Amino acid sequence: MMRPKAVTVRDLEQYIGETEILKIPELTINTGETVCIQGGNGTGKTALLRTLMGLTRFSSGEVLVLGNDLSMIKPSLLERLRADAIGFVFQHYRLVPYLSALDNILLPCYFSPKRKEEAEKRSDTAVNDAIRIIRKLSLKDPSRLSKNISNYSAGQQQRFAIARALIGKPELVLADEPVSAMDSHGKKAVYRILQDECRANGSTLICTTHDESGIDGFDRYLEMETLNLARERENRWSL
Repeated sequence: MMRPKAVTVRDLEQYIGETEILKIPELTINTGETVCIQGGNGTGKTALLRTLMGLTRFSSGEVLVLGNDLSMIKPSLLERLRADAIGFVFQHYRLVPYLSALDNILLPCYFSPKRKEEAEKRSDTAVNDAIRIIRKLSLKDPSRLSKNISNYSAGQQQRFAIARALIGKPELVLADEPVSAMDSHGKKAVYRILQDECRANGSTLICTTHDESGIDGFDRYLEMETLNLARERENRWSL
């Protein structure tokens, strides 16, 4: 039996002004698959993830995410899809500066009753599930989560962003350079946690990275420079 598709892309083209930044003839990713997309700066990795998230409108083509046609979906339904079903690790974290680390991790549960319920199923309360995930990500003392986010290092903030994406069992996790602020040991451990959490939940995982080696455990590896046939690219999509 064929596995259902979490992502289907056909004849995708995206322009910024006159510059073509994405030209992807075809991309399919199965439900529950873990995929690593590798490529240098400016190859379109972030632009692709933004498109799959519905944050950027594309010029032409077909993009289906979790069975939803992003060219046809209403804005209100797109917002609900993102809240309920997609966890996103932004390249520059996008944590809320005036909230504590714990409240940043719990944000999806505040906006999505579905994700709050899933977190409670896993760990009795959403707070307990946040602590469970962050302990796996190597922060052992839960009391430290009460501090304002500005009190933490870049590596710790990146771990909070990953925990926020994972909490509440989203169907799709999109992670844009999720370990850029970590050392080689930390990178390997965090990739493993992302894979383990997504596989345990039956979630689809798509990671992007510019690293060329030491990234193990994904079901499939794709080269962005092969995937994206755009003639001109600009590194304009740092989040």
